[in-house]
Amino acid sequence: MNPQAEAPRRPCYRLVVSDFHLGKGRYLPDGTQNILEDFIYDREFSEFLAYYRTGEFADADVELVFNGDILNLLQIDTWGVHTHMVTERAMVQAVKRIVAGHPEFFQALRRFAATPGHTVSYVVGNHDMGMLWLGPRKVFESAVGAPVIWNDVFYLKDGIYIEHGQQYEVFSATDMQKPFITRGLPEPVLNLPWASLFVAIVLPWVKQQRPHVDKVRPFHYFIRWVAINDLWWGVKIGLYILKFMFDTVLFQRRYQIQKNVKQTMSMLKQITIYPNFDKIAFRILEERDDVNVVIFGHTHLLRYRRWREGKEYFNEGTWNDNTNLELDDYGKSIRLTYAFIEYPAVQASAPRPTVRLKQWFGVSRPEADMII
Repeated sequence: MNPQAEAPRRPCYRLVVSDFHLGKGRYLPDGTQNILEDFIYDREFSEFLAYYRTGEFADADVELVFNGDILNLLQIDTWGVHTHMVTERAMVQAVKRIVAGHPEFFQALRRFAATPGHTVSYVVGNHDMGMLWLGPRKVFESAVGAPVIWNDVFYLKDGIYIEHGQQYEVFSATDMQKPFITRGLPEPVLNLPWASLFVAIVLPWVKQQRPHVDKVRPFHYFIRWVAINDLWWGVKIGLYILKFMFDTVLFQRRYQIQKNVKQTMSMLKQITIYPNFDKIAFRILEERDDVNVVIFGHTHLLRYRRWREGKEYFNEGTWNDNTNLELDDYGKSIRLTYAFIEYPAVQASAPRPTVRLKQWFGVSRPEADMII
């Protein structure tokens, strides 16, 4: 027996979170609430990172993996307007505004990254496509105070495959062969997929009227509710969205969409509000011998499935509020969930870390601001 294989190792962990959707901050400079801000748990996140850099974790290796959509770059009105013409300069300014709007978040991140053995990795999602550029990455790293490990699509380490998941939806997938559009433009712009165009152009306008609209599930129940209780608004929004769809995917009058009508109708059939990635995860687990665990984000739905012995799929959920219209879990709720990866205490040639889904409950406190 090789004595080196049994040597005790430094405690090693990984924390995987996704779908924070940080915007310009909970409050605008004039003190009013920012209704487009989805992330209001800066204090809880600060406590979360403090926990994993102190106590038993102070002398451990802890990697924080941001699994996409941490920054909501598609809904930042960088120069006072929401636009699909997303340039690197705009993304640099957007990240700066997010950092300024979430000082407690980034101070906690800086303290975490300054702790020996603690590192930060980032997988790019669909809401933060702008992080494909070097400029906004530098701003983010400056705010963190340490280098960040960047992954354009997925992150694979020790048999654990981490990916945001938008690449498996035809309307959300980033064209990694052509992520930027340059022809005929003074500077490159992001080659946004249709769903990202919708999020950048339509959704901010809709959310200014009904901030909860993208946090309700099942969405078809919400549509029925609108038809009964908010019909005029539903008709107005429906017409606006219909016009947007005609302009983008059918007549191609705007936004660089390059699909013919037959392709477009095929794509429309694949639209879903809350996709199920079980089959995709199972396919990866089946086809790749080097993968034992798949972790997705994107859906905002906490999920665990076992493919077969030693093969598992996890979705770590979101740190955003959700409103469920199903009777078994009715109402508005928030669960600060994450995937916790723990390596075995004994150093082995082929370590098999264990993965668990966890919920952060935070530190008890007497009061907190309410968003109604």
